[in-house]
Amino acid sequence: MSKDGRIPDDEAYENSLAWLVEKAKLLDDPLTLAAEERQKLQRTYDFVEQRIHEYKRGQMLLTDPVRIKLYKAAGVAYQEFK
Repeated sequence: MSKDGRIPDDEAYENSLAWLVEKAKLLDDPLTLAAEERQKLQRTYDFVEQRIHEYKRGQMLLTDPVRIKLYKAAGVAYQEFK
């Protein structure tokens, strides 16, 4: 993931997915983290998950640009590619 929170390419997308799986295991076990650590990790997890969804939506819009109007009307976030 880049400094601006975007996923720049497919490799970073795959790395983000792998990170989610790894951290989900930690979040799933209530004994692995202290409450503060768990809350911080959950916030980061939610952020990365949102960026993954935005990246995937942006990729779909490259092949189906008609959806842009629908996404904007619905207020759905997506990543724009240049």
